[in-house]
Amino acid sequence: MPKYAELPSFREQNYITEADGDMLHREARALALRRIEESARTEDDFQKVIEWWDRLDGNRERRERDHETGRSNVPLEWGAEELYVSDRPSYDMVLKRLLLAGDFLDLIFDSPETIHELVTDADLSMILKELKPHLKNMLYYLFLRDYSAAEYAESIGQSDRNIRGIRETALKRIRKLYGGILAYRKENNLPMTLDEKYFLDNVMRKKT
Repeated sequence: MPKYAELPSFREQNYITEADGDMLHREARALALRRIEESARTEDDFQKVIEWWDRLDGNRERRERDHETGRSNVPLEWGAEELYVSDRPSYDMVLKRLLLAGDFLDLIFDSPETIHELVTDADLSMILKELKPHLKNMLYYLFLRDYSAAEYAESIGQSDRNIRGIRETALKRIRKLYGGILAYRKENNLPMTLDEKYFLDNVMRKKT
């Protein structure tokens, strides 16, 4: 009787069998392939391992291509409004693309009342949340919907000069509050993004 049990040769494993019992076929296949790799000894054995991986990669790429083209040959933009397929960047086009990708959060919160939900920083979100409704409305249309001051002023029956003044006052207050938060983070060695550091070191310094 040999001292060690004889390992199955690579050529005895030149195919992958169905999993036994309740083991998923995918898991059994991965386990069998690992055993094939471990038992490979010759150049020919390793070449067959490479062939197995090439085959698996080819199957994966084919499934990905089938998934990408599985909807139909008709472009997703077929019949869409010109606003959504224009090359000119717009907020509506971004929302439409998010909708087609299955990402609904920005679409759900697309309103002046929930503008604070459209930012990721919790402190900045709280600042926006506590703004008065008419300021939320103004910021939403000026900065998300890209209205000009004149266009927004006309839509609410005010002068564009008045809107520009309110806009600057609102932005000044937001910068001051957020600058204080960033200064606190810096003093206490709290993590900050590069944009936040730039805002604190450049924008706020110019304002003081």
